[in-house]
Amino acid sequence: MMSKNGVAYALVAVGMIFATGVQAASMDALQGAWTTGGTDCADTFHKVDGKIDFKDKTSSLTTGILISGDKIAGSNMSCTAGKISEQKDHLSVLLNCADSIMFQSMSMSFRVIDKDTFERMDPSFPEIAMRYHRCQL
Repeated sequence: MMSKNGVAYALVAVGMIFATGVQAASMDALQGAWTTGGTDCADTFHKVDGKIDFKDKTSSLTTGILISGDKIAGSNMSCTAGKISEQKDHLSVLLNCADSIMFQSMSMSFRVIDKDTFERMDPSFPEIAMRYHRCQL
């Protein structure tokens, strides 16, 4: 079974597919690094040969994600963005994810706040959400 952190990273990753307003955006606008509020981007990521990477790929506590093309990676898992469904005030995305032990498909919902912020949320309980911010490294 995928770890709770792996599922959280996958959820975050889906939100990266959307950059402005509540309209779906291309993955081009979402390339880069993201992390949850309260986490310093410099503690999660560093640049190696001009590319952003995780400081510690083995950490199960890292809340960051990286997006490159249609791939979304956490420190210990990776997902490929699949089908996207635009709802009234949020987006639902089908992700195909894998960690070192298993793979699974899952659906996640995201509400875009602005070009540098989104929330991972459950449409049935919108008051419970996790906010993510774009890292500028």
